[in-house]
Amino acid sequence: MPRSFEALYISEILEVILDGLQDDKKSLYRMSRCCRAFTDPALDFLWRSMHSFAPFTSLIPGSVLIETANDARTSDCDLLKYRCNSLDDWTTFDKYAARVQNLCICEHDRDSVHVMKLQSCYMHLTVLRVQNERNLFPKLRGLTYFLSGPISHQAKPFPSSLRSLTLICHNTLDCDPIELALDRVVVDAPHLGELCIIGLMRTRSMSHSTPQYQFTHIGSLDLSKAYIRAPELTVLCMLLSQAPISDLKIHLQDRLNMNWEAIPPMFSTLRRLDVRGSMFSVILFLSRLVATHLHTLVFQPDGQPYGIMAIYDYLMPILVERVGGSLKSLDFHINEPRCRARDSDLVKLVLQGLKPLVDAGLQSLSLFLQVDSTIPMWFPPEVQSMLEPSAWPSLDQFHFATKKNTLK
Repeated sequence: MPRSFEALYISEILEVILDGLQDDKKSLYRMSRCCRAFTDPALDFLWRSMHSFAPFTSLIPGSVLIETANDARTSDCDLLKYRCNSLDDWTTFDKYAARVQNLCICEHDRDSVHVMKLQSCYMHLTVLRVQNERNLFPKLRGLTYFLSGPISHQAKPFPSSLRSLTLICHNTLDCDPIELALDRVVVDAPHLGELCIIGLMRTRSMSHSTPQYQFTHIGSLDLSKAYIRAPELTVLCMLLSQAPISDLKIHLQDRLNMNWEAIPPMFSTLRRLDVRGSMFSVILFLSRLVATHLHTLVFQPDGQPYGIMAIYDYLMPILVERVGGSLKSLDFHINEPRCRARDSDLVKLVLQGLKPLVDAGLQSLSLFLQVDSTIPMWFPPEVQSMLEPSAWPSLDQFHFATKKNTLK
């Protein structure tokens, strides 16, 4: 090799180059083939994040096991009749599986039949590898898993190495309730640090006892893309409200019919909260919050066509009472629908209501007003002056902006 290329033999330099090619699979593949010294490092990056389980189906040893693992109708009893091939037969599979740190079973927008096939194959293989006391993906850190059927008792879909999990719920009739799925996660992956739930989940009943196991390491919970009804919200609050969660994103449906008083004071360790959805549900949710160290709040309640002035007048003292002692940064969104003729009065009411937060030590305030771009926006001088940064000298940052659509 020419001396000008010798720097590439320095592992740190090569790693920087490969890291820059993370999203360029073709280039990583070419690097793995161009030089023996580059093969293993390039393959590590090439297989580090997999967006589908499909490439592994061709690496399963033995034709009988391939057919068995790919058949969703195969039971665990059927699988266990086949003694797992010797470890030598799994050499090729393990060579690539050991490189995987992030895995999505299947792309979210694929048809359900394809998703179910790959999901069943993944679960069946975890049953087979248990016979060898091996994890299917021993270094797996992140997993996107489709909760579309029952999780087998013999299966180990959530390895102990897991730190980040996304559950995509399909709400099929044979799907495990969300509390059973989370019970499996907390036992099999006790060091999980990030959890995201997407879609429409299901639960067993409205009555729930104190969970037997608790998440002790989870710091981030994302429920912004989950469709949460009252029974599921009750379950999630019972299971997760005492976990050491510091970052929470949640979307609340309208008028959740549940006994909020039965929910224990929740999320005491929150540092950042992004809450959106029904105004009434958001207010009730905040009433159970005991986040005494909340630093950042992104507040995006849905608008109300009628009575919005009275609602905001009721809301502002709750915000001050619940988070005023610790809050340093607030993004406040005034969304539609609402009576547009009173926008100036509403903005004035909100800013006056937030003044106690500013006096208590708020450092950054951003106010967003959703508007119809076809209608000119105008505020009287009194309100306009309140929207100037100079009106808030104690703040490090004040920002006001209009927006056409609600943030996604």
